[in-house]
Amino acid sequence: MTRRVAVTGAAGLIGGAVLERLVAAGNDVLGIDVKPAEGRRGESRWLTADVRDDALLEGLSAFGPEEVIHAAAHPGGRSLAEPSTNVGVNAHGSMRLFEWCADHGAAVTFLSSSVVYGRGDGRALREDAPLAPGTIYGVGKVACEQWLRVLAEGRGLRWRVLRLFATYGAGHEPGLDQGIVNVMLTQLRRGTTVVMKGSPDRVRDMVFVDDAASVILRALEVPSCVGRVLNVGTGVGVRIGDLIVEIADRLGLSRDAVTIDERPGTVGDPQSNVADVTAMRETLGMGCPTSIRDGLARTIAGLPA
Repeated sequence: MTRRVAVTGAAGLIGGAVLERLVAAGNDVLGIDVKPAEGRRGESRWLTADVRDDALLEGLSAFGPEEVIHAAAHPGGRSLAEPSTNVGVNAHGSMRLFEWCADHGAAVTFLSSSVVYGRGDGRALREDAPLAPGTIYGVGKVACEQWLRVLAEGRGLRWRVLRLFATYGAGHEPGLDQGIVNVMLTQLRRGTTVVMKGSPDRVRDMVFVDDAASVILRALEVPSCVGRVLNVGTGVGVRIGDLIVEIADRLGLSRDAVTIDERPGTVGDPQSNVADVTAMRETLGMGCPTSIRDGLARTIAGLPA
């Protein structure tokens, strides 16, 4: 079934992958981002706007989506340095979008994050685990999740929440503040020294972006997903020290050639962050099958020279 779908954060890693799949499936799609389209996103319509701007709401009203996939966010890696901006984009900007959806009868799929769980206790994290985020970014995600529940009860908003674990792929803009794979790749493509903030024994659930996009689109098709929170992960933990070695190997660098500059961890960074994916598998009938080896190979192959 084709739909009219708006995607915020459509120039980013996850939003871009979702938008391209929606277009390929014949949907009428509006991509929204602070960055211009630059001809990279197929035949979708495009709106260059910040989620805090009135232009966003005006563009949505002109387009009239049935579904909004909200992937736009100020990066978690900058939330401590830029807290007011982070809250302005991720909390107030999101609320403006949610309010528009409630007013216009559009369903919203909110891309939350595994950071909502906080430090955890080392076990795989279920959706009903206590939420104790240790970052400004994470607190904002929890607030958005709770606001969706209130708007559903009070104003009939239809929502889905997908808590994505550490998602990676070739669509990230190179940088040092978003996506652990992106941070490591950025450094190792520039030289042979990796600044690692925190222990190499930290463990992360690494999700390849194509798998994440497939789950997001599948959630639109399953009626029982409305009003649900689902983890999006592999259920497999990857040690950060091993991840660095794997990335170096894929780039043709020997382990001996790489220098790891280990520094104190960042505020709120958990030792272990791995998804319990039972609910995702049972509800959607699918998982995130790409291994870290295959995902890294596909990521590096897709990077510009």
